[in-house]
Amino acid sequence: MQLASDNVVLDEVRGLRHLLLAHHLRDMGRLDQLEAKDKEILSKIDVSYYGLIQALTDEAKEGPRLFSLFPLDRSKFNPKEWIREKFRLVLWCEHSRLPLPAINGVDSKKGVYDLELDREWFTKAAPYLKLLTGTLSLVLPVASSAIKLAMSETDYKAIEEQLDFGKVIIDSAIAETVKIGDFMGSADKIDFEHDVALRADGATLRELHALLKAKDPGFGGLVRVLNKRNEFLWVHEKFAREY
Repeated sequence: MQLASDNVVLDEVRGLRHLLLAHHLRDMGRLDQLEAKDKEILSKIDVSYYGLIQALTDEAKEGPRLFSLFPLDRSKFNPKEWIREKFRLVLWCEHSRLPLPAINGVDSKKGVYDLELDREWFTKAAPYLKLLTGTLSLVLPVASSAIKLAMSETDYKAIEEQLDFGKVIIDSAIAETVKIGDFMGSADKIDFEHDVALRADGATLRELHALLKAKDPGFGGLVRVLNKRNEFLWVHEKFAREY
């Protein structure tokens, strides 16, 4: 099951966020109070997230893996008719699973970059961007429910909308080049897109790392650490001491 493409599961996760917020369960370590189906959702989110992290272990030596990407001017952006546009790329902390402005303050520009991208590059990167954006959409509701990193509903909805709009553009780019659904079942389509994404991830990240290093060699203050499995993570400086 590919969670990142399952809108039903995404709706359930967003509903679970309100439960976690209401009872402070995640911060209190009381997830045992959740129903079996909710525990299963959290488990699958973790599997999806760590699968993405592990697939990009080599690239993580040179820079962060998690970012959201959306047009700078969404009101005038047409997903089907654009050649070259300015996009905003926002880095995420791989410990908290939140975008840096959610940790530093919504007005902070650390880890926030405006890049001019062309349609050809975006189309090549679209399968990977879909996997990444879908995964972030799943981890955001749970990560944002942590008390210590509580954010307002307005700020949460803004991030949610950015991810949702990003998915619309990504799906449009994929539909232009690969009409998989015309001749494959949904399960085969999901597996195909996942395989394409993993083949594209290395090149996509290397190109983005080069762009970001030219703008900000410090990656918005993210610190590279090693976890217990000797895997590199890029985390906000406030979490570095936990590794």
